[in-house]
Amino acid sequence: MKLTQIVIASLALVAMAEQAQAVTRVSGASATAVNVVEALSTNNVCPSNSVLVYKRGTSTSSLGNNFTVKCTSGNFGTSGENEVQFDVNGGSLNAILFSTAGASEALAGNGGFLPSTTTGCTGVAGTGALAFLTGTKLQNCAAAAPLTSGKSAGGFLDVEPALFKAANLISGNYTVKPATFSQVFGVAVSKDLYEALQGAQGLTVGIANATPANQPTISKSQLVSLISNFDFNDAKNLGPKFLVPGTAQTNLTYCRRPNTSGTQAAAEAYFLGNPGLTGPLAGALTIHDPVNDGDADVVADNGTGNTVTYKINSTSGNVRTCLDAAGFAFGFLSAENNPVGTNNYRFVKLSQADFAEGVAGSSQTASAIKGAYDYVFESVLFNPNAATTVAGKVLDLINKSIKTGPTTPGVFLNVNSTTPESLYTRGGNSLAPYATN
Repeated sequence: MKLTQIVIASLALVAMAEQAQAVTRVSGASATAVNVVEALSTNNVCPSNSVLVYKRGTSTSSLGNNFTVKCTSGNFGTSGENEVQFDVNGGSLNAILFSTAGASEALAGNGGFLPSTTTGCTGVAGTGALAFLTGTKLQNCAAAAPLTSGKSAGGFLDVEPALFKAANLISGNYTVKPATFSQVFGVAVSKDLYEALQGAQGLTVGIANATPANQPTISKSQLVSLISNFDFNDAKNLGPKFLVPGTAQTNLTYCRRPNTSGTQAAAEAYFLGNPGLTGPLAGALTIHDPVNDGDADVVADNGTGNTVTYKINSTSGNVRTCLDAAGFAFGFLSAENNPVGTNNYRFVKLSQADFAEGVAGSSQTASAIKGAYDYVFESVLFNPNAATTVAGKVLDLINKSIKTGPTTPGVFLNVNSTTPESLYTRGGNSLAPYATN
């Protein structure tokens, strides 16, 4: 065989390998899960938007932790890929820890992925945040449908890896690409706490009254007092009565995320100045720090008859479940979560500033876009093989295809986009002030 024939044959084998490559696997942030699925599902990234989205469980409005988007009429763009599997357990840092590139990290592991070949799934129409999945595009599989263990190609993080390295959760220096979108975060509280705050602040009581005029407020100072490492202040002594004086409630639950979560890292950066600041009133939250989902809750009890419980939740979905329970509870969630019409919890104002519009189908970004609300961070993309693999091309395609607006609440196009909706930014440093570019 002539050399040119050998070269041609080799190239053909490479092309065949690309066509037969394994599905693309993505891990990382749960905050933007709906946004990335919509990016693949609604703007002809897949020809004619012919997709099926597989997930576990019967919910029609939330994705859960393991889900898959299958293009049934070709490939996603020019990537050569037609199936993208996601595992968002544990949050942002697992974009690195579950990836092949992060395999040498002490906390490295494998993701669990749901194949589109899973049998026994039922096609339904999506509702709420998943209403863009019309007809039978949403495929609900068994709650315990088997997952395939494996490495991911990378994924999105809510904050840059440097915050996790400063917390000694990773040792390597990882290059990331600015994402085209920023993520709005907020303070969410349970129904019981929301309505008690409304009553205490002279507002119309009821979770149906969720527009800014009737949203109660919790101050940044109050939240710092509750989540800091200092255990013997008024916040820990009074527990629920710190937020609602005179309440009969005796416990306040903090529905927090694990340290691998970008939502948790963003909260500690915003409220506690972590990394950088130290001392009992600032820095990393360490004294109430269960590691894994399902670990025993940690309770701050100063013998006053009031307690503050710290409950770990591996994903945003678990935080929602925590907040939907009875009693007083609060937590930090991305504004992708619009609970109106689907959940019992509600967002409150942060030091009198609101972002949540309090109605179903709202974008929840207007205040952040104009700089009137600053609990906002720029997402980043960890894509170590962007130029050389099919999976890398898929991740870049998602980054370029993110949609914003009422159907994908909580995100807006930032200065890294070719068509930014806002020039307010942190300039790629989550500890920097939120300011116009």
